[in-house]
Amino acid sequence: MTATVQTLNRLLPQTQCRECGYNGCLPYAEALISGEAAVNLCAPGGEAVMRDIAGILGKPECTPAKIQTKALAWIDESACIGCTACIRACPVDAIMGAHKLMHTVIRNECTGCGLCVAPCPVDCIHMQPVETDFLPQARHLAASDNPRFAAAEHALRRYEWQTARKQRDTAERKAMLAEREAATKAKQQTASATEHPAKPAFNPMDLIAKAMSKAQTQQERLVTSANRETFKSRQLEEAKQRAEYRRAQRDIKYGNEAEKAAALVFLRRYKAEQEALKEAKEAEKTQASK
Repeated sequence: MTATVQTLNRLLPQTQCRECGYNGCLPYAEALISGEAAVNLCAPGGEAVMRDIAGILGKPECTPAKIQTKALAWIDESACIGCTACIRACPVDAIMGAHKLMHTVIRNECTGCGLCVAPCPVDCIHMQPVETDFLPQARHLAASDNPRFAAAEHALRRYEWQTARKQRDTAERKAMLAEREAATKAKQQTASATEHPAKPAFNPMDLIAKAMSKAQTQQERLVTSANRETFKSRQLEEAKQRAEYRRAQRDIKYGNEAEKAAALVFLRRYKAEQEALKEAKEAEKTQASK
């Protein structure tokens, strides 16, 4: 069998785990064909992949540098804060969720790469070992009947789909921004072509007068003792809540076990309070629109 990048890439499990030190399976295959990489770096492929690569390249077999245990990602939904970091890290779109909402793993699509674990700020993602020879467990996107290559083909199709989706999303966003900018320019041109009364020249004294008026209004609101105390209490409470939130974010990353536990409790409560506040505001809007 001729040694080509495509041939070597087909032998790899396509989990895109980066355990080999390269940014995915294809970059590793390219490094192999150029002689820059060793044949034993594929952790999820283990001995089988090492032997196949060594045979094609005509190099001696050796012990795999590392063997990755077959495991699926699992998210502790009670601890998830909905940050979407794991969704962005997953190379095959095997995690579902939305901003500030609970996330979950599509187990049949998970390749066990483990890339979602490190980005999680609350350590709620865990890798659970499974009794299977190859991941992912889903194979319906593959043409091969061989379990190993069927799993790799399915993972590759998912990875290619995700890459294309990201490129499409980026292109659509650029097009939307360009359309918005063009509409703004057209509106400005239309406005300049239409006769309008000349705007008065800028007068710095007008700006100073507005600032003084605003300051006087704020001062009048604090004239009474009750208003002053209410304002101060609200400011203190908001400052205290911001400080507690920043402290919890710090402790969840760098604190000891007790501090992490306390921070996790606070973040859960904070998340629940924010969601309740959001629901209350939406309910008020709905009531007002009736």
